[in-house]
Amino acid sequence: HKEVLGLKHNAESIESACDEMGFCYGEAFKWHRDVVQLQTRDAGEKLAVSFAVAKSANLSIYEWRMEQAIQRNAHIPEDLAKHGQLHLNSKQINVEVGRLYLLNNAINLETNMLDTPEEFWEDDRFQSEYDTSIKYLDVNARINLLNRRLEVLKDLNSILMTAAHNHHATILEWIIIILIVAEIVIEAFRALRDEME
Repeated sequence: HKEVLGLKHNAESIESACDEMGFCYGEAFKWHRDVVQLQTRDAGEKLAVSFAVAKSANLSIYEWRMEQAIQRNAHIPEDLAKHGQLHLNSKQINVEVGRLYLLNNAINLETNMLDTPEEFWEDDRFQSEYDTSIKYLDVNARINLLNRRLEVLKDLNSILMTAAHNHHATILEWIIIILIVAEIVIEAFRALRDEME
């Protein structure tokens, strides 16, 4: 999808996913001001936090891509309000619809954003630390916000598709009208020719 969406992980999107976080060891597992306090030195606990942080970073990239989609489409409602029509051809509309479907698929189907890592199926000792980290990083709320924004953009796409369909239907209607007029003119000439003979 590189040619349609751009690079999935270009420098700008990666920069949007960069966060400074620290860790320390203490009595109980907790997050405070972007510092996670680990309770043990067990690699499983570190892995649980790493899964959550990685999911948050990946989500930041999708949030950046969503922002790009919003900026690309911001003029459309304004154009409709000002001019009562869209100044996009059907190819441009179809490309944007495709881009948004790709983004939707990337967030909800192609990634593991909505899944708990498989490692917890076999060893769930640190799943609560993973869940706490996911909650602290607002991963679920951010996914829900992304999906709500996608819904708004899908509604916009529905308007775009309807506009493209209406434009196509109008062209077909004019073609039919022109063909009918041409047939009437031809028949009139035939009738006139027959009268003259």
